Amino acid sequence: MRPLAVGTVLLVLAGFVWANSGEQLLAYLIVLTVAVLPSALWIRMGTLGIPVFPMVALVYIPYFARPALNDSDILLGYSEWEIVVAAIAIALFLLAATVSWRLVLGRPQLQHRAPQDGVDPSREVRFALLGLLVGIIFHIGTISGSFAWVGSFFGLVRIVAVTFVTVALFLIGVTRGQGHLRGNPWAMAVIGTTLLIILTWSSLFLVGGVVYILAMLFGYVIAARRVPWLVVGTALIAVTVLHAGKAEMREKYWETGTNYGGISSVMQLPGMATEWVANGIKAIATNSVGQSAIERTSLLQMVLRVQRETPDHIDYLNGETYALLPSILVPRFIESDKPASQVGMDLLNRRYGLISVDEESSTAIGWGLIAEAYANYGYFGVIGIALLVGGFCGKLEHWGKDAAIISLPTLTGIAATMVLINIELDFIQACSTLLQSFASVLIFLTTFRLFVVHRGERTGSANW
Repeated sequence: MRPLAVGTVLLVLAGFVWANSGEQLLAYLIVLTVAVLPSALWIRMGTLGIPVFPMVALVYIPYFARPALNDSDILLGYSEWEIVVAAIAIALFLLAATVSWRLVLGRPQLQHRAPQDGVDPSREVRFALLGLLVGIIFHIGTISGSFAWVGSFFGLVRIVAVTFVTVALFLIGVTRGQGHLRGNPWAMAVIGTTLLIILTWSSLFLVGGVVYILAMLFGYVIAARRVPWLVVGTALIAVTVLHAGKAEMREKYWETGTNYGGISSVMQLPGMATEWVANGIKAIATNSVGQSAIERTSLLQMVLRVQRETPDHIDYLNGETYALLPSILVPRFIESDKPASQVGMDLLNRRYGLISVDEESSTAIGWGLIAEAYANYGYFGVIGIALLVGGFCGKLEHWGKDAAIISLPTLTGIAATMVLINIELDFIQACSTLLQSFASVLIFLTTFRLFVVHRGERTGSANW
């Protein structure tokens, strides 16, 4: 509880420093308070299982609380009281989700330590390193275009590979936190993870590498019960520098009129990495970073826009984005021309005049669950989707609170957390990604049981 309390106090004090008005500070504190509440409850209950919802709620601080203090062009045109009203809507979502999560999670129990999985730790280490190798091969293949033959099924291949390597990184964090990963295997893990993250960032998108880092940190913190502040600080510095130089790199390496690109050969990687770091340091030194990381992650402006325009100028959608879900869940091998999973996001962007039909292929503007829910049903939609999210997270945590680390409940909770912390996702994207991630976890566990667990250990060794 002490690290959470200290961190919260520091964030509150920072709010007083950053705020330019009482209204800004009020909006910031409203979101901050409710975002921290689930973590405090989880610790008070005895840290049961994987803290899926508490982790997700904390992400609302950089996405919604901190931007309320930001005097950037993003918030120009909105009054300070409009920002306070938006903060109240966000707090309403988090409060409703917290209530639902807490009710579904149930009463705390005295015995909450996860049982051991009965697997030789050295086998877990080797399997985790194998998963890391799979991730490296996948990203090298993506850079070189080796997966072009899968066509429209690349998205499915990608989510399976990414979930596999994410779980492997979580396992690396766990085994390191338990003290089983050391010596040469630990050196291999450090080198492999660094290479994997660099390969991921070669697309000039930072979010993939950040998720990988979080997965490993998450596993370490759960096993070791402490935060590796040196690793956290190093990762923050790296992300800050790369974000500062990202715009110039994208202008050079991305294809004209698109939001993708990068290198075409691994041999280009050292030069690209050196150039990117140099551009980032130069941008920071000359104060020419442009849009900051806080501005970039902000979803506050989406809530502000939808509250101002709905329903006075734009009618409620009345569930139109949600109604598209069944067509998305049909497997592509059954319906090859089914809509893309971002169809709901595209509908919202067109309806609110953010992009045109011609721009959909090259521009993606995330909305998140709160703005989407308000666009459909107003505050009733915000509360409804909050109850669903909170209940879903509570069910996952209840399922996994007595499970072994290498088990279906625990790894499903990890996969769900890694999906839901990307709160730019709308409802359809979140549902489809969650389903694909859960299938990937099953593949991971099946492979683990076949190649790691002894035949004599299969009965009762992994909590299925």
